[in-house]
Amino acid sequence: MSRWPDSVARLKASAARTKQQTQAWLARRRAARLARGAVHPSIIVLRWSAVAIGGLLAAAIIALTFLDWNTMRGPVSRWASGRIGRDVHIDGDLHVRIWTLTPHVEMNRVRIANAGWAGGGDMATIGRLVLEVKLLPLLGGHAVVPLIDVEHSNFLLVRDPGGRANWNFGDRAVTDREPLRLPPIRHFIVRDSQLKIVDERRKLTFTGTINSNESAQGQGRGFWMTGNGSLNNAPFTAEAHGAPLLDVDAARPYPFTLDVRAGATHVVADGAITHPFDFGGLTSKVTFSGNDLADLYYLTGLTFPNSPPYVMSGSLSRDGETYRFDNLVGRLGRSDLDGAFTVDDSTARPFLRGHLHSRFVNFADLGFLFGGGKGHNTAPRAPRVAQASKAAGNITIEQGAQPARLLLPDAPLEIDRVRQMDARITYVADRIDSRDIPVRRLSVSAALDRGVLTLDPMAATFVRGRVDGTVRLDASRDVPLTAVDLRLRDFALEQFLPGAKSPPPLEGRLEGRAQLTGTGDSVHKAASTANGTLTFVVPHGEMRKAFAELMGIDVITGGLELLTGDKSQTDLRCMVASFNAHDGVLTTQRMTLDTDVVAATGKGTIDLKDETVDLAFTGEPKSIRLGRIKAPILVTGQLASPHIGVDASKALPQVGIGVALAAFVAPLAAILPFVNPGLAKDADCGGLVAEARARGAPVRKN
Repeated sequence: MSRWPDSVARLKASAARTKQQTQAWLARRRAARLARGAVHPSIIVLRWSAVAIGGLLAAAIIALTFLDWNTMRGPVSRWASGRIGRDVHIDGDLHVRIWTLTPHVEMNRVRIANAGWAGGGDMATIGRLVLEVKLLPLLGGHAVVPLIDVEHSNFLLVRDPGGRANWNFGDRAVTDREPLRLPPIRHFIVRDSQLKIVDERRKLTFTGTINSNESAQGQGRGFWMTGNGSLNNAPFTAEAHGAPLLDVDAARPYPFTLDVRAGATHVVADGAITHPFDFGGLTSKVTFSGNDLADLYYLTGLTFPNSPPYVMSGSLSRDGETYRFDNLVGRLGRSDLDGAFTVDDSTARPFLRGHLHSRFVNFADLGFLFGGGKGHNTAPRAPRVAQASKAAGNITIEQGAQPARLLLPDAPLEIDRVRQMDARITYVADRIDSRDIPVRRLSVSAALDRGVLTLDPMAATFVRGRVDGTVRLDASRDVPLTAVDLRLRDFALEQFLPGAKSPPPLEGRLEGRAQLTGTGDSVHKAASTANGTLTFVVPHGEMRKAFAELMGIDVITGGLELLTGDKSQTDLRCMVASFNAHDGVLTTQRMTLDTDVVAATGKGTIDLKDETVDLAFTGEPKSIRLGRIKAPILVTGQLASPHIGVDASKALPQVGIGVALAAFVAPLAAILPFVNPGLAKDADCGGLVAEARARGAPVRKN
């Protein structure tokens, strides 16, 4: 029993020695194989992996070489759809040449879906699209495109009032204002392609065709692109020419010419793109011409006022999102214009800043400052006088006369345009020529900010006198609100009587102030709803004595003086007229004219809706007068051409009494109704002038 444990121990020891010997033998064996050049197992794995990958690549090459690419239309369409966030379909053949340094792709019947908010359907349908790209520059991080060929295509571009455009893909909701930058394109072909643009922001619709190619021979050698169609139902053509694309050098500017006609608007440009295919930098000589500056909005997106026919030229340059228009010279109607301005297009609303200047201006060309331009500019049909009753002075009205011409322009303000840009502009006119208004110089500083237009200051210098103040038009509201605060200073009344011989029939210094607010999208509409006050005062002056006498209808004294040409003057002690405006109707609050011989008062209204006037003046002599008719002087009719006369209905009773006295009493008694005792007193001119000063008239204190 004692030997059994010893035997087990010897067996275990023998097994351990055998295992150690076997491991040592295996180690010597591996070392011997390595010494003879045997491969490590990890290297064997790498070798087999390389063989597998090579096989796969070879299979892929063989597969791509003999692949029917039409089977890849689905995956390619899904990849493109994911990239732009819009469904893309390739309904025609797809051909690809991949084993070349210039891979070539041809797709037929390609459709790109429109945005749902833009009406759905297709944004683009391309009959045939060919694209080539150089492989080696692409591996270096930039693209060179030898060929783009687009044929038999239709494109629909839509922008909504908020600026959202269907050509912006992905999540971008507003227009990308960064300059267009393209890779170098050596050959760009567009054949028989239709383009439709619906821009609700600019109220613009364009339909037309686009073609482009490159002439390789003759004097016309180079790139060209043409477009024709209609812009807002007006004929449109565009033609661009450039140097041959094959010869483009990235280090040299690319020259181009452009000729665009949109209705009566014509734009001609001759310039160069600083770095080819990067439209963020260019310089050009540009000439604009047309019937109305406002029409440039459709081509530029900038809001200009209505104007007479114009032609302007200057130097246009672009640096990123900033445009400069320097050395501007041109004409508006018969007036000259020069200056410069810049446009910052980096925000949702372009910002225009500039200075404009005119050496000579025809007054009729200044309508753009006061809302002139396109519009009906006529009042309702004026009444026609058919007959008058001698017994009572009644007037029978017959409708159907021709419409009367309005003084206040009714051209509507383009509210949407005003809201789309901001501006700071100064304008100075050195000399103004007018046959009717003795204005000589004008200066305006205009600011447009989020739909609110402010003219401050606005000043006009007359031969003798000045008008200055502010005008504020708030077009950010649904219905624009206009506020006017203007002052008349040192106006010489005699300058409004250019045909009068010396001495003039009326002399004096007119002061005044207008503070009005009104609503509407034109000057006439704003005036038709005006509320506020108007005050005019002449602190002192002189008046033709004959005219002063006629204010009291002194038919003997005044009439004889007029007939004999008596030009003697009488002192005009003061003249004051004040109106309250309510809903477009000016009603007299005070109207007083005081001279040494007659004190006169007036009352009535001026209706700015139809621009009619209805005023009556009554004078009282300050001394006894023989031959005075007690009848008011009336100023009636259209504001543009008022009629001045005597109220016959008030004079007839006086005439009748005279006739009766002559028949039944004595001929001498017939003159009694025409005798005035002369009880009128001097007006309180100091108080009247102080009252006018309190209402805002800029009357200087003595």
